[in-house]
Amino acid sequence: MKNLIRENIKTKGSMLIFRYSILTLMILSTFTVLAHYVYACSVPVFRYALERWKPDTYKGIYIYRGELSEQDQKLIDQLNKASSVEAALNLIIRPVNLDTFSKDKLKDLLKGPIPDKLPLLALWYPGQMNKTPPFLKEIPSPSFVKELIGSPKRKQIAESLLNSDSVVWVFIPSGNKKKDESALSLIRQELDLALKKFEKNPYTVMDGSERKRLSYGFPVMILSRDDSTERVLVETLMKSEPDLYKHTDEPLLFPVFGRGRSLGCLYGESITKKNLNDAVTFLSGACSCEVKNLNPGTDLLMAAPWDIVVLNSFINEGALPELTGVMPETAEPAPDKEEPPLKEKEVNPADNISVYAVYTTALAGVILVVIILSIVISRRRKE
Repeated sequence: MKNLIRENIKTKGSMLIFRYSILTLMILSTFTVLAHYVYACSVPVFRYALERWKPDTYKGIYIYRGELSEQDQKLIDQLNKASSVEAALNLIIRPVNLDTFSKDKLKDLLKGPIPDKLPLLALWYPGQMNKTPPFLKEIPSPSFVKELIGSPKRKQIAESLLNSDSVVWVFIPSGNKKKDESALSLIRQELDLALKKFEKNPYTVMDGSERKRLSYGFPVMILSRDDSTERVLVETLMKSEPDLYKHTDEPLLFPVFGRGRSLGCLYGESITKKNLNDAVTFLSGACSCEVKNLNPGTDLLMAAPWDIVVLNSFINEGALPELTGVMPETAEPAPDKEEPPLKEKEVNPADNISVYAVYTTALAGVILVVIILSIVISRRRKE
């Protein structure tokens, strides 16, 4: 009988240890999830976008009739070469022969009549082909194709972002000196204040035994509407939202971040201290875990060696989900293609010491509970 009681005590004691161990492990798992969420999502939006968001692809058609001329073929080859992996222009061009292509389908694609004068180059924003008319239609020429592939301002934007500037604020003046000076003064004032704040408390990660600090920069670029060398950039920005051409007498401001992504536009009276702070806070703050195409904005047509930023990555090498946030009152772009399902998240420690502290504390709790229960059960056995 005594042996039976002893065995019963042992069994109950073992179950008690098991239950408390499971409870403690559940607590440990909760700490792990919290640590996972905090550290995987602590990377600033502008930095994560620069390292991980591949630019969306613009699509276009090169409409011609009959046989391609030698010059037309040369221009198409030039565009295809610029869109290669090495050159990295986010553009795909498809030749369309009017003699063999369905005219009804082409009208439906253009959302309007077929122009009489050919050849014609028509371009769509990412994800907008078959949904909207092309935002740009142009008779192709060597000078236009050269401008389409690259321009001084777009090159300057790309170099600025690759050289650790956080956001390039592209300012398009209205031509009204008083309005433009007032807007520029406010923009520079608020960006200077924000820059000082972030420089005092920058985002950091552990790089081996040393702490690596993220640098910040908010340069303002002036872009004239009448700059003949920047027609493609001006058109792309001005048509990125449906009503911007209604505000030709107002100054316009486009925050460009990541790999050349315009967040949206502030114009005229919407260029306020609050709206500037909201944009800065969103782009420089931690973000929630969502796919890129849920993020507001439009990728610009731009060629740059973006992948070199991974050599100085602030993101853990594990396969993380794309990060984004929610910026109010900004239209979302249509996705170019269906996004693949999100992969299971991995821990991205922004501070290894803190992560290890979470695990160490929780594990110490498990060991302490097991020791206490063992002592209690041992005393009961003796009794």
